[in-house]
Amino acid sequence: MPLSKEERDALPPEHFAVPGKRKLPINDETHTSLAWDQVDRTQGLSDAERSEARARILRRAKELGIDTSDWDKSMHAAAMTLWGMSLNVPEVANHPNRMPFSGVLTFVNQPSDLPPGGSGGKRTYLPKDVAEKALESLLGMAVDFSDDLSAHDVTQKIGVITGAEIVGEEVRIEGFFYAADFPQECARIQKEKEALGFSYEVRAQTRSMGDLLQIVSCVFTGAAVLYKDKAAYQSTSLAAQAEQGIDMDPKELQELLAAALKPLVTQIETVTKDVTAIKAAGETALHANKEVRDRVAPHATALRNCAAAMEAAGMGLDSHRGHVKILHHMAASMEADAAAGKVPHIFRDHDWGFSAASDLKPAHVEAAAPALDVNNPVIKGITDTLAGLGTQLTDLKAAAFKVAEAPARKTVPAEVMTLLARGGIKVEDTKEGLTEGQIDTMLEAAGVTGISARIAAKQQIANAGLLRK
Repeated sequence: MPLSKEERDALPPEHFAVPGKRKLPINDETHTSLAWDQVDRTQGLSDAERSEARARILRRAKELGIDTSDWDKSMHAAAMTLWGMSLNVPEVANHPNRMPFSGVLTFVNQPSDLPPGGSGGKRTYLPKDVAEKALESLLGMAVDFSDDLSAHDVTQKIGVITGAEIVGEEVRIEGFFYAADFPQECARIQKEKEALGFSYEVRAQTRSMGDLLQIVSCVFTGAAVLYKDKAAYQSTSLAAQAEQGIDMDPKELQELLAAALKPLVTQIETVTKDVTAIKAAGETALHANKEVRDRVAPHATALRNCAAAMEAAGMGLDSHRGHVKILHHMAASMEADAAAGKVPHIFRDHDWGFSAASDLKPAHVEAAAPALDVNNPVIKGITDTLAGLGTQLTDLKAAAFKVAEAPARKTVPAEVMTLLARGGIKVEDTKEGLTEGQIDTMLEAAGVTGISARIAAKQQIANAGLLRK
């Protein structure tokens, strides 16, 4: 990580590659590796000082046990992850040569979609800890472009990166393009920004991991704007717009915002009232006639237990008039009466009664009964009354079961329970889900360090519903 001024001032001379000028700290492995990549770009050094600095860095690397066999090799890759980077650039309102940009640069802990240039045809994978060690080299990096927006061209610098942050698995950057120096290019970026994204240039040390090339250390050397389908990560994005001033006083601005937000505020107030009313109605329905429902509940439960026992014994299983089905209907009918505040005394299952009558005709009846005159006012009145009662019964059944508990979370797999235990996390503390940082800390505590194993573990955690959304 970057050294503070106090930490840098406290270093002894031998912990600098150029002790006389206190440049290029080599106090640990990270700074020693960075120093090697920064020798040629450090200003104010003579050729002799650079040569001596390289010798000091190599000696220090040997002391720290750093493998330097690949230090002279470089490659290009696009998989860069940033964390909370920023560069203090003074704000200049309505600056004619500044067009702000922002967007997704790349993703953390994800293999690239395509092999970047210089990777030998392999996709790349950048762990978060490796990217964090290279943060210093990102500050003030230039953004370049090619004429056809399909590749990197370090000779055409169109902008600069001033800040970055990581949100979820997205690395988001911001900065500005030189709008006055490159008016046509900036206009083109504005027009085609939905199809454009970012790509990074790096010097990196790598090691092969199957069909992936893992970056073990890197230094950022630049970035480019290009079409998404040309980038190693095809989901990166870019947004850019010209600086625009606001020509109104604070009062006018406040009135404008109030007018714009009024419909939204009104809608929120209406929804809030509706939600409050619905909640109150639900609570009223839940607590209404509680005494009657409590009296009926054990009897309804007994009916269902009896039905379960008969079903287990293989009795009363007819799908239309079986004892099991009738017992469940009776329990539901009792609960419906109780929900309406009535103590149940009679069971009316009209649908079953009529269907049973059609099948259970007495054996001595040989001729069909005469058909009823449905137009007869008396018969029609009885039929309408029965239909109304059936509707009321259906509504009451629905009301009895309207308030139900939310389903419990599905069982957490044993593998995930083991990871939680090793990470010191209780299951009851995961109700809101685990953040990416909590998962990384847990996996590290559990000794899960391999890329494939970490990816598999994260997939299990997500499948168990423990990943915060």
